[in-house]
Amino acid sequence: MKRITYFLFALVMLFGACGDDDRTSQFSLNHDSDNANSPNLPEDIYEAAAQFSTSQVAAYAGLPLMEVEVYMYDSPLSTTLKIYGPGDGNRPGDLLYEGDMTGNINNNGWTRHVLSEPLILTGEELWISVRLRHGRTLQTIGCDAGPSAAGGDWLFQESDGVWRPFDVRYGEDINWNIRGIVQE
Repeated sequence: MKRITYFLFALVMLFGACGDDDRTSQFSLNHDSDNANSPNLPEDIYEAAAQFSTSQVAAYAGLPLMEVEVYMYDSPLSTTLKIYGPGDGNRPGDLLYEGDMTGNINNNGWTRHVLSEPLILTGEELWISVRLRHGRTLQTIGCDAGPSAAGGDWLFQESDGVWRPFDVRYGEDINWNIRGIVQE
C-alpha cells in the first residue's frame, strides 16, 4: 500500500510540475534593507530619491519597470512618485514618469504604486523619487539603519533648492525604503 501511495504522489508531482508555467520573474532595484525608522523632517517640500547607476540598471535594459514600493509612516499633505532619467551625478535628469500617491498611503507600512504605463528601462542611470509636502514636522518616508549605499539617500529640499545625500544634510547614514519592481 505504501508503494502505491508513493507512486501516486510521484505521478501527481510529475504532472503538476510539467504544466505550462505562466509565472513571470520580478527583480527589485533598491539600495535599502529592512525598514528601521523614518526621519523627522520639518515643514517644507522634499524629494527623497534612490539613484541607480548605469551599471546597476544595465542588466534590466529592455525590461519594464512596473511598480514602485515605498515604506511610509505618516501621510504628508501630498505625495508624488517621480522617476527621472540620467542626471549629472548630483541631480536627476529629465522627468520620465510622475504619478500621484496622495490618498493611497499605507501608514506605517509599504505603499505600492503601479505605474500607469510600464517604463521600459534603457540601461541608463535612473532616479526613483518620492515628493513629499509637509505642513509640519513629520516622519513620512521610511529608511533602513544604513550604512548608506552610493545613491541610496538623496534628498532635495525646496527651501534651498539643492539635491544632497541625507548624510550630508543631517549626518546620518541611511538608505530610503524605495524599491523599483522590474518584471521579466
